[in-house]
Amino acid sequence: MSARTPQTRRRVLRSLAVTALAVPSLLMAAGAAQADTTAAKSYSPVGTWSAQVTTSIPSSGTTGFTFLADGTMGNDTDTWYCTGRTTFSYDIKHPHKDSSGNVDGSVVGHQDAVLSDKDHWTSHGVSNVLDLQGNVVSSFTVDVVATRTS
Repeated sequence: MSARTPQTRRRVLRSLAVTALAVPSLLMAAGAAQADTTAAKSYSPVGTWSAQVTTSIPSSGTTGFTFLADGTMGNDTDTWYCTGRTTFSYDIKHPHKDSSGNVDGSVVGHQDAVLSDKDHWTSHGVSNVLDLQGNVVSSFTVDVVATRTS
């Protein structure tokens, strides 16, 4: 059995102290790595969605959205594009009709969207009502809350 000198005892205590201080740092680093992995996730809007739409007109209602992999939205005028790992934007253009059902211009809108997970997104933007000459007749904000249906 060997006797420990005060210097040996101090070295052992110092090693234990360093280890005790290092463990929380290692755990925090592991947590940060996990957070980085979570932050690195990306989601795609490709698919079909059911959405609640609210405007500043004021009006509200339910509608559907389809985002195709080629950046279109199932018609000739609407498009979308990714702006980040969990963000995208989309642009719409539709005919505007008067109270008799005659086309008297168009509605064009731009929305910036955030995917909170793979099955939900929200967006906010502005739409303009244009007359047949392309002049802005009115503007309104649009908020959308959507849930994936396929």
